[in-house]
Amino acid sequence: MSDGAARGVLDGILPAVEKPGRYTGGEWNEVRKDPARAKVKVALAFPDVYEIGMSYLGQKILYALINALPFALAERVFAPWPDFERELRERGAPLRSLENKIPLAEFDIIGFSLLYELNNSNILTILDLGGIPLFAEERDLRHPLVIAGGPAAFNPEPVADVFDLFLIGDGEEAVPEIIGKCADMKGAAASRKDILRELARIPGVYVPSFYEVFLPAGGSLQTVRPRTGAPATVRKRVLRDFSRSFFPADIVVPNVRAVFDRVAVEVARGCPHKCRFCQATSLYAPYRIKDPSYVVNCIFESVKATGYEDASLFSLSVSDYPYLGETIRTLMNSLEKDHVSLSLSSLRPKGLSAEIIRDIIKVRKTGFTLVPEAGSERLRGVINKDLNDQDIWDAAENAFREGWKLLKLYFMIGLPTEREEDLRGIAALIDELTARGREIMASPPRINMSVSSFIPKPHTPFQWAAMETEEALREKQSYLKRLLKTKRHVQIKDHPVDSSFLEAVFSRGDRRLSAVLRTAWGHGARFDSWRDHFQFPLWLRAFDETGVDPRTYLGELDLNSGLPWDHIETGVKKGFLQDELAKAMRSERSPSCLETSCGRCRGCDFMADIDREFKAKIEVSDRPGPTLGRRTETVTRYQAFYAKGGQARFVSHNDLLNILQRTFKRAGVEAVFSEGFHPKMQMSFVPALPLGMTGEDESFEFKSPADLEEREFVDVLNRRAPSGIQFFGLKRIDAGARSLTERISSMVYSLDLDTAEAGEGLAVGKGEGDPEEKTEKIAARLIDEYRPGKPDLLQEIFVDASSHKVVLKIAFSPQRSLRPQDVVERALGLQRSVYLMTREKIQFK
Repeated sequence: MSDGAARGVLDGILPAVEKPGRYTGGEWNEVRKDPARAKVKVALAFPDVYEIGMSYLGQKILYALINALPFALAERVFAPWPDFERELRERGAPLRSLENKIPLAEFDIIGFSLLYELNNSNILTILDLGGIPLFAEERDLRHPLVIAGGPAAFNPEPVADVFDLFLIGDGEEAVPEIIGKCADMKGAAASRKDILRELARIPGVYVPSFYEVFLPAGGSLQTVRPRTGAPATVRKRVLRDFSRSFFPADIVVPNVRAVFDRVAVEVARGCPHKCRFCQATSLYAPYRIKDPSYVVNCIFESVKATGYEDASLFSLSVSDYPYLGETIRTLMNSLEKDHVSLSLSSLRPKGLSAEIIRDIIKVRKTGFTLVPEAGSERLRGVINKDLNDQDIWDAAENAFREGWKLLKLYFMIGLPTEREEDLRGIAALIDELTARGREIMASPPRINMSVSSFIPKPHTPFQWAAMETEEALREKQSYLKRLLKTKRHVQIKDHPVDSSFLEAVFSRGDRRLSAVLRTAWGHGARFDSWRDHFQFPLWLRAFDETGVDPRTYLGELDLNSGLPWDHIETGVKKGFLQDELAKAMRSERSPSCLETSCGRCRGCDFMADIDREFKAKIEVSDRPGPTLGRRTETVTRYQAFYAKGGQARFVSHNDLLNILQRTFKRAGVEAVFSEGFHPKMQMSFVPALPLGMTGEDESFEFKSPADLEEREFVDVLNRRAPSGIQFFGLKRIDAGARSLTERISSMVYSLDLDTAEAGEGLAVGKGEGDPEEKTEKIAARLIDEYRPGKPDLLQEIFVDASSHKVVLKIAFSPQRSLRPQDVVERALGLQRSVYLMTREKIQFK
């Protein structure tokens, strides 16, 4: 199918789905290479919706790295929402990439990011819709290699039958090596096994088919052993030169708002702390930091390249970044002037000074997040969380004094050795924070509290621990809610116990679960991480039909028995994890990697890789961004004119606001912002277009201290706007003029009947008869429908027969409205008519 035909199929599907902007592509900074020139084509697949996948930094890095290779191409694909999946299946259409709309089966590699066990069913959906066999043993040289990486790949066994290979560890160096090897072997390999044998030589690559499964004596979980020629263990890849590791400044800016929609720069990888429930300590070890000058300049460059109004310093424990205070001050000296806010991830109260808090709220204030995990200092000692009550109170008080009114707190229940007093400790902590907030602010703070269930994870000291029963976890959730039921300023969000149950099974699962996954997916399991889509009975049915007992994976495990993930080496020693488990039972704390001379714990193989000399000085090489027009002493009111068409018509009005504001920032248009805690670019718009309707004469007003010239404005804006947005005019508006909507007199809409989407009997280009005559007859039907008692807002209906359009002129009133699609649908019975309509003109008084 040609590119045009593929887009035609897509255009036919989009009107029928909830958020069509997820599937169009065409975003700012999208990379669209010529597929004919790429020796290796890679689809970067994310097994969740667009809004979540576009938040993931790892995919952004790989997207840029692969597309920088002259012989390779990378395009994106995300799990389709059930409505889009349904439409594809009804049409027999394959799932395609966003950029060039390439069917997945035509790629050489499908690379999945595995972040969460509850996304597993979506993996099968993507493969099936792509026309790719679900299990590796069913594929041959005709099919793409299906590979995976990410944190959930550190126990690959539950999905081992699905994937040809896994990359364990950091991907910045390993992924280009894999693609390069595939390019060298393309067309030369006699079998798929030959390709996999060569790829298995790359450090960090695990090929499941080269290992056999067995049940060790006395064990309850299957483990694996190598077949002839395969290594006994696979050691993770580690990017040792991390201080200036690659960051793409020109990241793709989504057209549909992502969950984390901002520039996020990783300041450190790994975590120096040894929280005993947390996989990250082992998975991302050793703790490595990024050069502060590189961090600062990456953010400055990326903000200019994207137009984002938010930036973030990202790491597992950003408070431990040794250059945090100086980095924030340097950034805010520039970002504040450009109305760009700065946020921090994973705040630990220790080391979080009042000065840092003051700096990060200079532009925009949202919620202040703290992660106590447990309600008592005793239980925090068990999990090795170096945090006492006073640390939490001090951090919260600093936030209250700086005007923060919302606290976000994260807790975990069901932790090993947990007692009732630990749960009461959560309520006591809430009471104390409430009292301190009331004392400082004269009213209690709002508190959003997230409560999740402890899940024993591989490669942690608690990997041998049992998970609490579902009944016990539900009772603990209820108990907490009873303790806090009178606290109206506290909102509790708990995690469904059934979801936690399934996550725990797949976290510690073995290869028997591949069959369970395939069976549950076949029964309809989709988007299991979404509360409103998770269907636990489907999974219970799948366990029953495959004869797999899920509780096998939830009980306490023997310290001496083999584990399904023993062949995956993180570099953290198993003996060290066992020692930490013993310390946990004694509530004995272990120091972080930054507290002691390296080698004291002898728990890892990275002693030479942890830097403790933090003497770098920040050097800013920031070059000023573009500035449009000449700055004056007065503020001028402007009206900008643009068209919204093509794929951009599938973007909602709220998302359009973000797109236009970011286009302004990229173009260097200095606009006036609102005041207050959440400053916004001041823009006023004509009435919003319905989703799917084209607009040829859209406009909005803004104010600027710059003297802007129309031709330059239009030229620069069009070079900074994403596909489907086209500026064509700018004019000055008198300061005393009425508001934009008050000046509107009428709006002119057209209905395009020269398209198959109009449906049988309305698509005038189909069948017999003169199209112009047919257009006039359809217009007559509209006129006849509305002749008696015609709404006074409907001023005129006439025919543009030569272009096969019916045109409606509707008077505009701020108090009343008449939607043109309602007029058309009532008279012609035409559903989703907005997708056939264009707002051609907005007439002003």
